Amino acid sequence: MFMEKLKQGKFEIFIVVVLLFGGIFIRAFHFGISPVGIHQDEAMAAVDALALSKYGTDRFGMPYPVHFTAWGYGQMSVLLSYFMVPFIKIMGFSIVSVRLPMLVISSIGLMMLYFVARKLYGVIAGYVALLLGCVCPWHYMQSRWSLDCNMFPHIFIIGVVLLMYGLKKRWMMYLSMVFFALCSYCYGIANYSVPLFLLVMAIVLCKDKIVKTHELIISMFIYLLIALPEFLVMIINLFGLETIETPLFTIPYFPESVRSNDILFMNFSFSQLLENIGDMIAVVWGKGETTISATIVEFGPLYHFTVIFFLIGLVVAFSKMRRYTSKEEKMCYVILLAWFFMGIWIGIMTNGVLIHRINVIFYSILLLAAVGICWCIEKWKLLVYPIVALYGVSALLFLSAYFGEWTEKSRDFYFESYVNALNYAKTLECDYYHIFPDPQWTDHYELGRILTMFCHEIDAEYFQGITNVQDGKEVLPFDERYTFEEIDAQTIRDFSDKSIVYLINGKDLKLFSQEEYEFVSFYDSYYVVSRK
Repeated sequence: MFMEKLKQGKFEIFIVVVLLFGGIFIRAFHFGISPVGIHQDEAMAAVDALALSKYGTDRFGMPYPVHFTAWGYGQMSVLLSYFMVPFIKIMGFSIVSVRLPMLVISSIGLMMLYFVARKLYGVIAGYVALLLGCVCPWHYMQSRWSLDCNMFPHIFIIGVVLLMYGLKKRWMMYLSMVFFALCSYCYGIANYSVPLFLLVMAIVLCKDKIVKTHELIISMFIYLLIALPEFLVMIINLFGLETIETPLFTIPYFPESVRSNDILFMNFSFSQLLENIGDMIAVVWGKGETTISATIVEFGPLYHFTVIFFLIGLVVAFSKMRRYTSKEEKMCYVILLAWFFMGIWIGIMTNGVLIHRINVIFYSILLLAAVGICWCIEKWKLLVYPIVALYGVSALLFLSAYFGEWTEKSRDFYFESYVNALNYAKTLECDYYHIFPDPQWTDHYELGRILTMFCHEIDAEYFQGITNVQDGKEVLPFDERYTFEEIDAQTIRDFSDKSIVYLINGKDLKLFSQEEYEFVSFYDSYYVVSRK
């Protein structure tokens, strides 16, 4: 009786709203504070978004690029930065305004989980999938900071929902092509995975005579029209062609790109293939990734025990696909399984598999786990209590670890002391800044520059040398005012009569006279040094 009540329309809306609000609330708790500091790719996306919000260019002055130059040797997808623009315009430039877009799109992803699971296995499965998403470690962690490739799974699941409902309403199927095409602007991996998914679906839908030829052609046209600029980026860079500039956007050539090294079929070997398979299994289900930003190893991206329900759900999905009650039900399971195996394809074909590289697979696993849990509860109703307890306790332990030990560990990964030093240095009046360039200690001197541009909110035209106005004041040109090098005694002597602020590593304190300079420490890691 109680279960039947839960399926009634008025209760369904109420429960979904409560669950979704709860998921958003726990994600918004201390939002912008934890993780502390900022990740370098997050800062990069934000700096380019700031330039787009002011001038319609990236920080280098390229008008509306369809792919960012980013680090030069490694590029960055653009959709997240474009999504940041209205938040920056409305809220100003801050850690909250650049992270809020990911919270918004992640919350939409949670809602889409409900719609997919409801389509697959009913209302209760929708509740279960939404709950699994709310307490999922991967989903929670990626929603609280901004990494461009983490847009991919959320945009893709929107496309999946529209495709499932588009089996009856064609306008929704056509709209799904828009979101599948937008995946190409979320992450380069989508360029060799989403087309394969769509090809499989096209074959199955045509074989079962669910989609007519002209409908398939319209869908293909919509997808290719929107994704074409990104595919042209790949072609231009593969063959070393020139940048294409149009009145609406720029399709750039990157002469120093090394991104193709990440793809197995660009440099195939059987040893790499086996390594990719092992890495994929370890990352999804084991302790294969220890990157602070992506996971807390003890819990895994989905909780390690979720594999039990996932495997049950996988068996149920194959069974439903073979013994369907309608073609629509069959197609929904085909879509889900094609999605899951697309994730496997990504894991196999992408070298150095990490959570953010295979992130599109996690929603499909959560959905299969939700199907598995519902099947178990249907067979043994009392299982609902230990399952709820298992996930409830795990979620509490995860949140405790996230806001406790993990937050402390993440300080270095998100450069908290360096970022705090930069923020303090900005408050000091000076003509010159001399900044320790490499807080990651990898000889990657561009890192200090991009973190400085974020913390000091460097204007794109000032950075390019078009103007010498920064923060409303006439100052020295950027390349003259900011120096990103390790400090030495000669530099200190050369600038002894200049108005200069130094950001140094603790090991260089001995170079400065205690009588002549003031020192402000940030966790004894970095110091801001200025003349008394």
